[in-house]
Amino acid sequence: MHILIVGAGLAGLACARMLARWKIDITIFEASDGVGGRVRSDYADGYTFDRGFQVLFDAYPAAQRQLDLAALDLRAFDPGAIICLPGRRVVLTDPLRDPAWRDRLAAAVTPAISPLDKLRTLRLATSLRGQTIDEMLDGSDQPSYEFLRECGFSDATIDLFFRPFYGGVLFDRALATSAKCLKFDFKMLADGRACLPAGGMGAISAQLAAPLLAAGRVLLNTPATALLRDGERVVGVRLHNGEELRADAVVLATPAPEAARLSGLPMPSQARGTIALYYAGDQPLYAGAKLLLNPAPDAFVNNAQLLTNVAPSYAPPGKHLLGATVIGVPDLSDHELFRRGLRDLHAMVEGDITAQAALAGYQPLRLYRIPFAQFGQAPGSHPGLPDNRSGQAGLYFAAEFTEASSLNAAMISGEKCAAALAEDLVGRA
Repeated sequence: MHILIVGAGLAGLACARMLARWKIDITIFEASDGVGGRVRSDYADGYTFDRGFQVLFDAYPAAQRQLDLAALDLRAFDPGAIICLPGRRVVLTDPLRDPAWRDRLAAAVTPAISPLDKLRTLRLATSLRGQTIDEMLDGSDQPSYEFLRECGFSDATIDLFFRPFYGGVLFDRALATSAKCLKFDFKMLADGRACLPAGGMGAISAQLAAPLLAAGRVLLNTPATALLRDGERVVGVRLHNGEELRADAVVLATPAPEAARLSGLPMPSQARGTIALYYAGDQPLYAGAKLLLNPAPDAFVNNAQLLTNVAPSYAPPGKHLLGATVIGVPDLSDHELFRRGLRDLHAMVEGDITAQAALAGYQPLRLYRIPFAQFGQAPGSHPGLPDNRSGQAGLYFAAEFTEASSLNAAMISGEKCAAALAEDLVGRA
């Protein structure tokens, strides 16, 4: 029994690990020079650059099953966020979980969010904590904005907090994305923490891949250019060098556009993109391990985070690494992206002389354009996503596009794909 897996992202790696545990022979073909897909980190001059700002929710069910979380040496963001308003900043936080009494008090007394909306936030968190994931996701769907309004939140609170915060999570400040996505992420934050591995987000992929690489199961720099077919059945792949390899089944564990090209089957096509900007300086921009949110209607930088406040290992001693997230992929030069990013960052700390002086010393280091960071998740779209079984004999999918656009969903898809293969090919449920 031999399975070929095209793609070494989280879904492909999770699928491969399970098959390998069941003593099923697998080979993974990865087009790039490393594992992880979009969950990769680069290392240069003592800095860690994640390929796009991402976090790991340690409450993810799949992460708890698939990862050794302790070995990742997770560093947690503080609950809540810092809202950057003209000339001032206000703190929002979960008073039940934030370890900083100063932030609890600041969040309690700020007039930026009404007392009723603060209570609604606590009520929503409590409600979601009390539900299972299946209970939470059951029933009809709607846009996230409509859900928040039905919960009673004012437009002022939605504009100040939910648009920039979940805009950064879902790459959708309009909050037109499925409310089930927002509820799931809200529950993960209510149940656990948003974390960075000390070694960067790429450490997640490296951990999943380690036994597969050690066993020689992963072939890097080896793109698959086409599927091989025998009548209606997929029987193997053709590699970039013309080599043809046959197997009992093929798993496509690639992003949706590449899966569509190889399979000829329809895939989620709406892309949500982002740009990650990285700057470094000698002085910290602010204290604490919270996100900075930019609620300005014309925001270029949606959110920023002093990564070294969370994980000091992201920069050399004495240095600080600042990440800034742009929603969408505007057609601008690197120079212009960095310039506009700094302009917004200065506006976000307007009125803070110390922060302005620190930011004046920050220099651009690196940026990443990610045109397909997520696929669009319109309300009601999830039941129509592709299945792990493609409908074509011998062809399977292990990718987030069978579940939802998240790290958790990618690993779940890998698990389900492995189970489907075992059931179909070796009679093992």
